[in-house]
Amino acid sequence: MAKILVVDDHALFRLGVCTALKLGEHPSEVVGDVGTAHECLEYLKSDAPKPDILLLDIILPDESGEEVARKVRKAYPRVKILILSAETSEEVLLNLVETGINGFVSKESVQDELYIAINIIMNGGQYFGRDIDSLLKSLMSDASRNERQRAKSIFSERELIVIELCSEGYPTKIISDKMGISPRTVDAHKANIFAKLGITNTVELVRYAIKHRLVKL
Repeated sequence: MAKILVVDDHALFRLGVCTALKLGEHPSEVVGDVGTAHECLEYLKSDAPKPDILLLDIILPDESGEEVARKVRKAYPRVKILILSAETSEEVLLNLVETGINGFVSKESVQDELYIAINIIMNGGQYFGRDIDSLLKSLMSDASRNERQRAKSIFSERELIVIELCSEGYPTKIISDKMGISPRTVDAHKANIFAKLGITNTVELVRYAIKHRLVKL
């Protein structure tokens, strides 16, 4: 049975969600319900039972749900984050996905969809619903295309290939074989890339490539 902490600033809505979770066809254990970001973070810091899933609204009176998700993901990586909100703007959705949420359910969804989302997330999956998933795929595709266009204004074609191969974990010798150039030339490309980005190692390069969607995860 999933342990859930509900975070929403509307007390009546929290009551309805908690009731649905406790008494529904697929009941969950509600370990707590709070109305602010501060109360959420204080609960997680306390000795109270840790939730498996944080059911989180985006709009809170003291701090955005985005910021709460970011803090929870960093401090409590085992806690899964399921957004339950009416907010579905493109920017917010992309920011939440980059934060590492596990799912998103619209407040306009039917009750059964919430149960489905919880079940999928508890089994290691992600859930965004049909409408949200379709929108996200479109946004991520557009974002990736835009990032690659920006990257082309910074890096040469060969440097972009080096970035991609480094991100796939290939060592210099393999990269040189794949590109048909010498290891020394690969190292020269890497040095140029590092200089342009102000970084010093391949780990930082991979982080850059993932953050800016230059490689597929």
